Amino acid sequence: MKRPLMLLAAGFLMVGSLPALAQNDSKFVVFFPLGKATLDSTAQATIASAKQEYDRTGQAHITVVGHTDTSGTSTLNQRLSERRATAVADALEKLGVPRASISETGAGESDLAVQTGQGVREAQNRRTEINVVAPPPPPPAPAPETPVASAPPPQPQPAPKEEKRWMFSAGGFYGYNFVDESNGHSHLAGINLGLDYKVTSWMTVGVEQAGFYHFDTDNEGFGGRTVVGPDFYLGDLLNVDLPVAPYIGGNVGYLYGSGIDDDGIAGPEIGFKAGLFDMKVAYDMPFNRNADHGIINTTIGVSFDF
Repeated sequence: MKRPLMLLAAGFLMVGSLPALAQNDSKFVVFFPLGKATLDSTAQATIASAKQEYDRTGQAHITVVGHTDTSGTSTLNQRLSERRATAVADALEKLGVPRASISETGAGESDLAVQTGQGVREAQNRRTEINVVAPPPPPPAPAPETPVASAPPPQPQPAPKEEKRWMFSAGGFYGYNFVDESNGHSHLAGINLGLDYKVTSWMTVGVEQAGFYHFDTDNEGFGGRTVVGPDFYLGDLLNVDLPVAPYIGGNVGYLYGSGIDDDGIAGPEIGFKAGLFDMKVAYDMPFNRNADHGIINTTIGVSFDF
């Protein structure tokens, strides 16, 4: 009779300890819809629970790691995971967690919760993990006869990943001139260089410099095109996961050279990026001509983030 009573008492003790174990859990997981970095009510509740755990532990540090499934390209998945980590970090900051106590990174599709093949949509992999890392407890006070042992040095936390803000591009340049100095059509061919700064995840502001040779005109020779303007990346702007990164923008600047009535120019441009590949088409309208007497410019090349 004594043995069953002892087993029953042990069972009650184990059940009673479960809430305490749950309270010590310092890992929280926020899930996202396909291709999105938005937070629903369930995600907000999970983030609030992580904030409560942070308050309970005192001087804690929070690591936020964004993840994606394997649908889409690895480049876009990396950017999407970073946006998911930023969304959670921003929500924690709004709840009162100091930004200095948060480290955010994006792991892309490199660390799957559920192992799948490439191109598989898996809800468990579209997540951001929140880890509340409490400081190590102080060492126990030594007995009077025991020498005091030094505490182990704290482990350094990983530094937040620095976001690349600048983009340099270079490529071949071709332009079709509807009206030259002789009121005829002509062509421009050369190279184009660009330098852009990422203001937000969906907007850049940059400057371009083209050098070209103006031919098929009565006054052939060298010339240049210098413009500045913004670009807006539609995928990030609309928060949609796309296989390429299309963008639209505008330019204003100056066009000059042999066979060209030197003057200011302005006009729109469209383009897209796919990895290192970058292609764009612009229409320049010189201020000294009619709008339909402009120049169509095309640049095909590569771009690098740094």
